[in-house]
Amino acid sequence: MSDILRPADHFRLHWRHAKADFWRCWKQCFEEGADRTRLLIILGTIRSLYWQSLGQGVTNIGRAIGNWWRKVAPIHQLGEVVL
Repeated sequence: MSDILRPADHFRLHWRHAKADFWRCWKQCFEEGADRTRLLIILGTIRSLYWQSLGQGVTNIGRAIGNWWRKVAPIHQLGEVVL
């Protein structure tokens, strides 16, 4: 068995980690008054994963990220569409 991940597995793994980081950082940012810079970096990571997954043809992950982005738009305040 190879240690190389298929593109879908790669994006799924990084998406799961980035989403967990967002929620962990969101709590620190909005409930504990921490700096928002880290949160914006995580959102940039999520945005990058969105575009990379679409570019690699892993549209199911891209759709999941787009749906999540739209759902949490009131929280991250960067709009409902991933730009």
